[in-house]
Amino acid sequence: MDSVIFQANVIGMLMYIIPAMLLFFYIIKGLEDRLMERKLYLASGIGVVLGSIAEVIMLLSGTELYTDVAYASMILVTPFIIMMFMFIGVNLKTFKDEPAAPYYSAGYGLFFGGTIEFWKLLITESRYSDMSIGDFLIITLFGLGTVVFLGGAGMWIAYAIRNDNGIRVTGRLAFLYLFLQYLYASALEHVHYGLHDFTIIIASIIAFFTASGALFHQGYLRLPKIEKTIDGE
Repeated sequence: MDSVIFQANVIGMLMYIIPAMLLFFYIIKGLEDRLMERKLYLASGIGVVLGSIAEVIMLLSGTELYTDVAYASMILVTPFIIMMFMFIGVNLKTFKDEPAAPYYSAGYGLFFGGTIEFWKLLITESRYSDMSIGDFLIITLFGLGTVVFLGGAGMWIAYAIRNDNGIRVTGRLAFLYLFLQYLYASALEHVHYGLHDFTIIIASIIAFFTASGALFHQGYLRLPKIEKTIDGE
């Protein structure tokens, strides 16, 4: 099917939403009966809603337009908008007061990131319909790295809020994400303008996944042990 919307939806589901769901299932594996089911759904749903709102704000503000000027705003502004929404979602009383807050926050971050990248891919494909499969693969790999990064960020922000330094840690994550956005922008310049050697783009993808994977893995290792069922407050 030649429909741009159809293609973007299929690619977005395969590369972002399904991996986010599988990672979330992996995190809560064996704990489904010890966590509050409604809050698991809430975390995922709020991630989708706030991710959509954040993407609309970035689109309207011009930070997602791939022009010479907007690349700068994409690198310098987008990380702080995203981390602001990350903090808002994780800091909701519904989740932060729970012993299992990092589990819910991981789900929120994964679906928040998946939704942002889903909309971003749809807009990109609509605007640049002549891109090759290789170009789409490069973009989707960076998007998948973002999903992993924000899933890890959700856990770390939850830990930080519990220790009363949530804003400080969120700010540090914003600066780390700023660096990752620079790598992402370099890949977009390669896709849209033919800049940069392909070897540099591959190295950027590896660096992106290394940072995102390390953040997620370390957050996963610190997840609290849930010894008893916490349903039925």
